[in-house]
Amino acid sequence: MKNFLIPTRLTPDTVAAVKTAINHSKNENAKIILFFVTDEINSFSAAQYLREYSNQITYKELDVLDSCRDLIGNFPNCKLEFKRQSGISLPLLKNFLQFHSIDLVLLTKSIITSEKSVHTNLVHGIENQKIPILRLIKDHSTQLNRAIYLENAYSRLNIDDVQQYMQDQFPLQKISQVLKKDQETSEYINFLLSEVLSKNDIDFVIETRTSERSRIKSKKQSVLNQHLDIPILSLHEETV
Repeated sequence: MKNFLIPTRLTPDTVAAVKTAINHSKNENAKIILFFVTDEINSFSAAQYLREYSNQITYKELDVLDSCRDLIGNFPNCKLEFKRQSGISLPLLKNFLQFHSIDLVLLTKSIITSEKSVHTNLVHGIENQKIPILRLIKDHSTQLNRAIYLENAYSRLNIDDVQQYMQDQFPLQKISQVLKKDQETSEYINFLLSEVLSKNDIDFVIETRTSERSRIKSKKQSVLNQHLDIPILSLHEETV
């Protein structure tokens, strides 16, 4: 069984993320977890806590959740779970990911661009884990078929390592091209990527990360797919 985690604000792009997870399940049994994280509730009164807890989800957000449930109903191989969490910490997140044996985290644009500290902390915490991350950018589902590999200049990995990992974990047609990058040539790499994407039928970009680079670059890591308007699959180098 494949286990997918979708941190969500219950915005419409959540439905697209669920569709992407369904597409990636390849008709195998899959569990898709919607993870709704909100600001921590500070209350000494149980009644007040319950009132604030129940008010954290609007009717509009419930409509999005219902849409996800209706969608899953058409795919008997997929199971949808909805988890709520008030506040988040790194140990809690790590235990949650391990307990549910998450294979892939799908980050929606609404989560990536959220200015709420609880969401930025959640995204940064996920980026420092060793789980593959797919950063989405649009309100429609993503097919993971054709990719371009953006190779870090100082990475210990080569294209063969990544290709083999992708064939085992994320079956796709092929990695069509490879571009090397380093910190000094980010603008030039963006230019090259734009050129490649405009002339080729590329579905997404593959990049690798380390925990050290994630801490250093935190905010920068989500800029690439926002600028180029393409999903990014980020693989941790220690798991490839």
